[in-house]
Amino acid sequence: MKDNLIGQEYGPLQGVRVMLTGVAFAGPFAARWLGDMGAEIIKIEIPGAGDTSRIGRRVGEAGVVPKWISLGRNMNSFEFNMNFDKAPDSKQVFEDLVKQCDIWINSVPNIGKHGATDELAFAANPKLVIVHVTGYGLPENGGDERLLGRPSVDPVAQAFSGLAAMQGMPDGPFLTANPILADIVTAHQAACGALAAYISAQHTGKGQVVDSSLYESAAYLMSYHWCSQLNGEGLYHRSGPLNQLWRPFGYYECRDGEWVAVGVWGLGIWQKFCDLMGVSVEDFPYMATCGQEDPDKVAQMDAIWQKYLDSHTAVEVEAAFMAAGMPTSKLNNAEDAYRHPHWQARGDFIKIKDVTSGDEFVDIATSPKFNGTPCTVYKGAPLLGQESERVMKDILGYDDDRIEALKESGSVAALLITK
Repeated sequence: MKDNLIGQEYGPLQGVRVMLTGVAFAGPFAARWLGDMGAEIIKIEIPGAGDTSRIGRRVGEAGVVPKWISLGRNMNSFEFNMNFDKAPDSKQVFEDLVKQCDIWINSVPNIGKHGATDELAFAANPKLVIVHVTGYGLPENGGDERLLGRPSVDPVAQAFSGLAAMQGMPDGPFLTANPILADIVTAHQAACGALAAYISAQHTGKGQVVDSSLYESAAYLMSYHWCSQLNGEGLYHRSGPLNQLWRPFGYYECRDGEWVAVGVWGLGIWQKFCDLMGVSVEDFPYMATCGQEDPDKVAQMDAIWQKYLDSHTAVEVEAAFMAAGMPTSKLNNAEDAYRHPHWQARGDFIKIKDVTSGDEFVDIATSPKFNGTPCTVYKGAPLLGQESERVMKDILGYDDDRIEALKESGSVAALLITK
């Protein structure tokens, strides 16, 4: 554990320092999650370029990119050239920096080909945890040579993993599971893997490499279903807004054209649902109807349920299910969630001040919540290279002459932000 030298101290990961190399989305989002929980994030950015999320649809007079405000929160930007072939002095900077870090999260493909290898990092810091986020995994753990090192993005990962095969209407096109689900679940698996390896390193004194791929993370989401499918239960297929195994379970349109989600599953919930529909469980047995084993019973209940939906608004259906103690929710969009009293009461939205414009932007608060070491978002996304000088002076201990030499050699940005 280290003192946070350039950021505030908060959260359960206070004192953990993370070096991040890579651009949107999975790698940086993994680091952002750790940063929300108190880790100090040093984001390495190519001098003069930075993260691709800095480029996008802009809003307001200042032309701010909201997605960068969110992705880059709690991060510290260090403009540093990690191509040792072009900037030989960068090798020593890299070694000095990894000595001061606990975790290195990388999503740059083949980053070691220009000198920043795992071996060099471990030689400098044997306790370092290195997390590589890739499309298809690292070669040392096996794989098809045609795929290893190949680029991937979220919809490609969803396709290769099989996740996309379960999205969409039965007779319509395949759909992407939004928002960029493969990227997000990979980010969380990478962050969890980083923390598990970090705990191990504290016990053993030895770091390790964590191999987190987009397709395997997406496939892990389906282990519950695939265990059934690959062991004789049958092939899962696209079922649109409904569940393939249980009903009613999914999204349903109501009288007013609004949609509601319900989840009828389990004997107790089935009894409550039958009571609400005015029928008996004896006439509509659980597995025959809810479990869809008897097509005639399913068709009869579908007709009863549809009649109920046709005569009630989404708010009325939600209220009736809630009163009966059954899972339900009206479908919310971002504006609905922002106005909802439950979200507001739990403090699920925060405002982040943009360093460029000074304007405040609404974002989702940190999650999960900790009652002993609360998390926070203490700063918005940084300007490119905003903390470069502080990283070199406060963390690496470089003096002005050393910094000037690195600027002249091209290892760090020639113009550093000092405010």
